[in-house]
Amino acid sequence: MLFDYTTLQVIWWVLIIAVLVLYATTSGCDSGVTIMMPFLSKHKNFNENDDERRLALNTIAPTWDGNQTWLVIAGGALFGIWPAVYGTIFSGLYPALLLVLFTLFLRPPGFDYRSKIDSDKWRKFWDWGLFISSFFPMLVFGLVLGSLFIGLPFYHDDFMMRSEYQQSAFLSVISPFSILVAVLVIIMSLMHGSFHLNRRLTGELKRRFSKLAYLFSVLALILITIGLVALIYWLPGMNISATPKTLSYHTDVVIQMGGWMQNYTLHPWMWIAPVLTYAGIVLAMLFQRVSGTFAYWCSAISISALLCSGAFALFPFIVPSSLHIAGGIGTQSLTIWNASSAPYSLMGMFYITIVMFIIIIAYKFWAFNAAWRGKSAIGKQDLDENKHTFY
Repeated sequence: MLFDYTTLQVIWWVLIIAVLVLYATTSGCDSGVTIMMPFLSKHKNFNENDDERRLALNTIAPTWDGNQTWLVIAGGALFGIWPAVYGTIFSGLYPALLLVLFTLFLRPPGFDYRSKIDSDKWRKFWDWGLFISSFFPMLVFGLVLGSLFIGLPFYHDDFMMRSEYQQSAFLSVISPFSILVAVLVIIMSLMHGSFHLNRRLTGELKRRFSKLAYLFSVLALILITIGLVALIYWLPGMNISATPKTLSYHTDVVIQMGGWMQNYTLHPWMWIAPVLTYAGIVLAMLFQRVSGTFAYWCSAISISALLCSGAFALFPFIVPSSLHIAGGIGTQSLTIWNASSAPYSLMGMFYITIVMFIIIIAYKFWAFNAAWRGKSAIGKQDLDENKHTFY
């Protein structure tokens, strides 16, 4: 094989984090825009600002559906690369995942049907539909991400060869820290969406979203700081105390205050990610009036760096267990060492994935370039010229 088993496990951890980063920075931006749809220009009558809503919607219309690709890839990767993680998450958090699925049903008709009928009630209905299809998935993803730092109440049944929960996994994701992370996810989605609209719109709308981007950026900085302080001084973290045996679901784990920061102590280069998180937001705030494009990419870097910061803190844990059994809390946790597929499965999927990654990335660049070829922003004139083709 090209790589040894341990290297393959780390490579796939990196690839899955990369997929999540791509989803957060692309579909997260789209979600931020549609979360704002029902609340745009509330100081006017609805029919007086519908053009503004349509302009905001059409900045993401050409590419929003393609951005959902990364969510599908993430689910498929979990099934093929970390089957134990797939089984644990999808069985325990089935109600949450169904909530995400059913709310996403509103997204395609929200885009396609909203402008078909010239009726305030009709368009308000689909504005709220688009809001629901964005808000609840972001909320659930944030709650699940935050709950990983607390753990889910599961253990591995050695006889049935599957994960079992001793209490409701769905209720276990609701905690002060997971709620904090969920709010942060929504705020950063709104921030990224505002920077996008500041980049893609003109005139008064551009200035309005510039102000909103600044507001959401400040809120994001506050929430990130609170979360960092909580991880260091309030939330106990898990550390592996002995080298785990491959495919062993009984890992030696030590629980200690600030434990989630141990990787940063052992590998100081990891602090690059939190620094980039803060720097990206601050630079986006400072340069948004100078270059909307630069501010947008700084926002994307900050979101990417924040996800990497969380991944670095959790490594090598994928889904920690909060269950207190004979071996102690965390001993049933799923890590990249005990949850990965067989070496030949990882190697075979690696070859296929690299080829597909290159094709998808190339297509994405072509699609974004084709959608915005010849102009970098749209305004009222574009809406008048494309009244039958714009959403």
